[in-house]
Amino acid sequence: MTQAGASTDRAVERGAEAAARPRRPAEVTVVVVLTYVVGVLTLLFGILLILLRYDADLQAEGLAFGVTLAGAITILFGFFTLALASLISRADRAARVILTVILGLNILWDVLIIVGSDTVDLVAIIDAVLVAAVIAVLWVGRAARFFRRPA
Repeated sequence: MTQAGASTDRAVERGAEAAARPRRPAEVTVVVVLTYVVGVLTLLFGILLILLRYDADLQAEGLAFGVTLAGAITILFGFFTLALASLISRADRAARVILTVILGLNILWDVLIIVGSDTVDLVAIIDAVLVAAVIAVLWVGRAARFFRRPA
């Protein structure tokens, strides 16, 4: 078989796979986009926490290590959330469950930060609201039906 013939065969196979794949509902696309937004915001929040370790008051109280550790954990949540967004776009059921657990932990983490803060932490509040929206959209309506389809 010539190289052009093999290339044509692969193109036909990819076209057949794409035709067999169910079309992703808009809700799932919204979840994927929101998941990327939540992941990026979580990363930024973790970076801000790590930078907060240089605050003179925190250093004087000996809290720099704890704040740095909290920032590192937050960054890990962010990276894992970004990785799961790609799997969600392909109707991976396990990724939906894992993402729900990770986002639930993210909400818990945001609540702990909000409660432990002396001031209003607007970034954590926005992150918690976005995360809750992603979870809600992921488990209802056409998005839920998209994940129930046979693999």
